[in-house]
Amino acid sequence: MGIVDNSTKERNRENILHLFHSMQNRKNSKNYIPENERKEIAQTLGLSIAEVDGVMSFYHLFSPTPRGKFVLRICDSLSCRISSSLEIYEYISHELGIKRGETTKDDIFTLEVVNCLGSCDTAPNMMINDTLYTSLTIDIVDNLIINCRNGKEKSV
Repeated sequence: MGIVDNSTKERNRENILHLFHSMQNRKNSKNYIPENERKEIAQTLGLSIAEVDGVMSFYHLFSPTPRGKFVLRICDSLSCRISSSLEIYEYISHELGIKRGETTKDDIFTLEVVNCLGSCDTAPNMMINDTLYTSLTIDIVDNLIINCRNGKEKSV
């Protein structure tokens, strides 16, 4: 019994990230996966909701709460921190009037801080949705924010 259940469970678990991407990236989703859809994923894959939520919490690209059209993820790794990522975070926070984990009132921007974006040699780094931006300066960040507002950056 245990061997069959575990192999089936592992096969099912392989599909969870695909389902997360599909549900979160659909039109008008507010860039998150609500509880009812996480329950649907759990039921579809034969997993508990706790297992689904556990996997979701591991990956910063997925969220159980609504986010803005553009999710700004500031890297807070050691290399980014010593390369001015804190100053970039403070600039964005001031410009948008939001702090870590918050979304602007117009639902355009959500600001997140992540542990690492995997590009330490090009610090400081930030992702906007699925696009990585490297070697950031305040001027570059300012232009990115303007481009997002003007529809020149890829939204969700």
